[in-house]
Amino acid sequence: MNIVFDWAGTLADDQELTWRLTNETIRTFGHIPVDFDTYRRDFKLPAIQFYRQYCSGASWEAVEETFSELCRRRYPSMVNLWPGVREGLACLTCKHKLFLMSTLDQGMLEAALDLLEVRKYFQVIRGSIEDKSKALPLFLREFHLSQDETVAIGDTIHDVQAAKSASIQPLAVSYGYTTAEKLEVAEPDLIFKSFYEVLRYMDKMSFAESRYFPLATVGGLIFEDGGKILLVQTRKWSNLFGVPGGKIDYGESMQDAFIREVKEETGLLITDVQFILNQDCIEHTEFYRPRHYILMNYTARTKGLVPAVKLNHESDTSVWVSPREALGMELNGPTRILVEKILETEAP
Repeated sequence: MNIVFDWAGTLADDQELTWRLTNETIRTFGHIPVDFDTYRRDFKLPAIQFYRQYCSGASWEAVEETFSELCRRRYPSMVNLWPGVREGLACLTCKHKLFLMSTLDQGMLEAALDLLEVRKYFQVIRGSIEDKSKALPLFLREFHLSQDETVAIGDTIHDVQAAKSASIQPLAVSYGYTTAEKLEVAEPDLIFKSFYEVLRYMDKMSFAESRYFPLATVGGLIFEDGGKILLVQTRKWSNLFGVPGGKIDYGESMQDAFIREVKEETGLLITDVQFILNQDCIEHTEFYRPRHYILMNYTARTKGLVPAVKLNHESDTSVWVSPREALGMELNGPTRILVEKILETEAP
């Protein structure tokens, strides 16, 4: 798996430091500094909007140069890592490829990494980024990183939006510059409360990447009130239509996993979950990589006629169709078997 990390707030515990440097910048232009709670509440990337509010009248170029000069003198030697980051990076680099993308000046970023002795863990270090939403898609193309094998981890709404602009999995941490409540508005796939939670999630992902262990997964047909079923189209299944679902977490029942996966991938709440069948899926030719899955297939219901669906990064398109209409579509093999089973069960 490729992991594109943000730096400030995600790996680096630097919020109080940057708050102080920001206030020094604001004072330089004759404005009143902000308290820490105001800074935490209002600061967002790109930073130009924040300075327009609290440093009005000063040009963005002058503000940027002033802040950069303060950072060059004080930032690298005063920044710290969050608990678990140093050891965690050493662990992650054994199983994943790590990349760093930051709005922080490239020179300051590299200086901080050298002082903290963590530069060696990253394949590429890219600083001085003004807008990650524009830079991240280009970054993936530049280094030939597959969208289906790449995640981005950051602590701001801007980081989440950038990941979505690149069509990769957006993951967020709530211990940095942005609270969990604010991050939820941007709808990242997951929000981690500590770096240790990041490590546990990536450990699960690295296990799933191994083709030498069968993995149990859940998925199924969601029926709306009019009898139509939900199908989603994903790159992982050769752009064929299939059903929402995914892997079972440790300690989680199959049914709970199905309910959770449907919520994460579609935003739908489901009830009346019923097990239908299981399927062997051993290196299926339609799947984008050789894998051995055991597919646990269900049906469930959701309220409303053709409810609105909120897809996450895993799917590109969703449709509501009748089961018989589904058979006329380009379905992946396991989904076709499930739909045929449903129609067979319903036949008089």
